[in-house]
Amino acid sequence: MTKSITILKSDFSKQGGAEKYARCLAQAFHKEQTHVTVLTTDSTDKKFPFEVISSPLKSKTSVGKILEFDKFCQSYCKSHPTDIIFGLDRNSFQTHLRAGSGVHRAFLEHRSLTEPQWKKWRHGINPLHKVLLHIEKKSFENETLQVLFTNSYLVKEEILSFYDVDPKKITVIHNGVEWHKMQESFDRFEENYDPGRFHFLFLGSNFARKGLHRLLHGLSLLTSDFHLNVVGYDKDEKKFQQLAKKLHLQKKVTFCGPQQNIYPYLQKSDCLVIPSFYDPFANVTVEALAMGLFVVSSKMNGGAEILTSETGTIIENLQDDAAVKEALETALNHPKIKQRAQSIRSSVQYLDFSTQLNTYLEKCS
Repeated sequence: MTKSITILKSDFSKQGGAEKYARCLAQAFHKEQTHVTVLTTDSTDKKFPFEVISSPLKSKTSVGKILEFDKFCQSYCKSHPTDIIFGLDRNSFQTHLRAGSGVHRAFLEHRSLTEPQWKKWRHGINPLHKVLLHIEKKSFENETLQVLFTNSYLVKEEILSFYDVDPKKITVIHNGVEWHKMQESFDRFEENYDPGRFHFLFLGSNFARKGLHRLLHGLSLLTSDFHLNVVGYDKDEKKFQQLAKKLHLQKKVTFCGPQQNIYPYLQKSDCLVIPSFYDPFANVTVEALAMGLFVVSSKMNGGAEILTSETGTIIENLQDDAAVKEALETALNHPKIKQRAQSIRSSVQYLDFSTQLNTYLEKCS
């Protein structure tokens, strides 16, 4: 078993999927009697049972912060060697790397689908993107990299198409879910559920990348009775509200804003829709399934890999309103009745968070 590990995560204490994975990973290694050191930029009063070394950033720019943290990590790891250096961020050197944010080069290509040509040109000269692409190439193609974890086969194929990486180094581990912890909320879903109307749910920030406009256009073609709850933050929310009004959906769509507790919305809904233009693996995919929801996803969400014909459907062409409509109509035939919801929930029991963490430990031993 690994005797010592250094974990690299610039934001370690904040709320978020990547931060949660970093903390759980550190806890899991600590329980295995491994000496754990976490390198971060966070300043926190929270006590951890392992060593956390913080180096607050002095730089004021995004580029400067990335480079400063990378330099700090390289310097520390050189003077304090450990069996494993496990990166969960944008770092140029590590022995094990979880590419939870996907491939930045692929992200820029997918992003261009929703943006005008002048923005694509601007991204090409943006120093932030240049630095991220440089670090990405250096980290993926580094000879010292032993294991490259991805959370979907989508990301694995993107890495192999853009970079010179030995396929044998790549291990796919889909995102986990707190399946057992969600049992009580699932058992009580009928307290919030409205069987008289089909409820769609859109959950996430950055509405454009997540494809909310494509969802609204698809919904505008439906003749069935439905309601959509949009949960999440976007600085351009008013533009999407105006689009909903333009499509005569204002009475069928509610913009709920960001919510700390998403369980009531999952309980209320029949179907989660993830029409993303790029998502390495949207966590809400497996969370929705664990709450018994049917899931409609785009092909560019890595989470679509865990769907079956019984648990979800995939939009064949996100740019085609008719294709979006067809997927939504499939969902309308799968309302959340107790037996079906239980079957959908059971389909992701194997992805329980503890099981997925143990897989990481095994691959690092």
